[in-house]
Amino acid sequence: MHKSLIPILFSLIFLNTGEEPPLKLIDEQKKIIAELSGHSKLENGKTISSRSTKEERQLTREYLSNLIASTGLKPQVQEYKLPNVNPLVDLLFEPFAGANVYTILPSTNQSDDYIVFGAHFDTERNCPGAIDNATGIAIGYGLIEKLIDVKERNVNVILVFFDQEEEDLIGSQAFAKKLKKEKFKILSVHTMDTMGWDRDEDSAIELELPTNYLKDIYIKTGKRLGIPIYTTKVNSTDHHSFRELGFNATGLTDELVNGDYAPYKDTAKDTYETVNFNYVASCTELVYEVAKTLIEQ
Repeated sequence: MHKSLIPILFSLIFLNTGEEPPLKLIDEQKKIIAELSGHSKLENGKTISSRSTKEERQLTREYLSNLIASTGLKPQVQEYKLPNVNPLVDLLFEPFAGANVYTILPSTNQSDDYIVFGAHFDTERNCPGAIDNATGIAIGYGLIEKLIDVKERNVNVILVFFDQEEEDLIGSQAFAKKLKKEKFKILSVHTMDTMGWDRDEDSAIELELPTNYLKDIYIKTGKRLGIPIYTTKVNSTDHHSFRELGFNATGLTDELVNGDYAPYKDTAKDTYETVNFNYVASCTELVYEVAKTLIEQ
């Protein structure tokens, strides 16, 4: 399918179902990615050129808190400090310190069950990080915007933006430990990373280390939407932190293993201009339909 027809197709699908066409959401996601990658200035006149240093990450956390607040939900911040793997390193360097930004969309029916959707917000130094991972943040935002309008929600949803993924998954480790310590009843965890590149325009995604239960739901949903789903054993991003503690977790990304992946990842060329926004839109729709299935069960 030609890429210019995808927004029109999405509009027709939503008109047939009586739902609002997603064109406004696509524009909002473009704005988010532009602002997070330094392509556009923030409303306060500042620019987030990358999201690596303490100052850049703090500015990004403020931005994400405001983004969550714009949906009508309450932004929350989990500050953490985690020691270095080797205790002797702490004598030379400070412990890892950062903060995750998250919110909870409550169920409409009483429930103690939760589903987690997350994406990291940090980058390597001097990297705009448009695809890695402003796209994941934009998809998470689009997801929560759409889930708010679901009238019957039988499960609570946590949306979390992780700090320090680029530093050995520190942020997601801290959040996974928080959920474990506070005894949250987590049904599943879904992390989104680097989802803005689709050279062959097939809308395919890779599902990393899913359980059979999650694999079946994604594949079934993908078939309905015309989105190919491939499963891999990639274990190098935030979903790993949760699986280590026994949570049912999977990761979503572009076709890293299949070879259709973002070539400018972790470089200064990971800019707004390289993002395939039709792919961001199709990924958003996939994640939303999966989430909707899970919260309506």
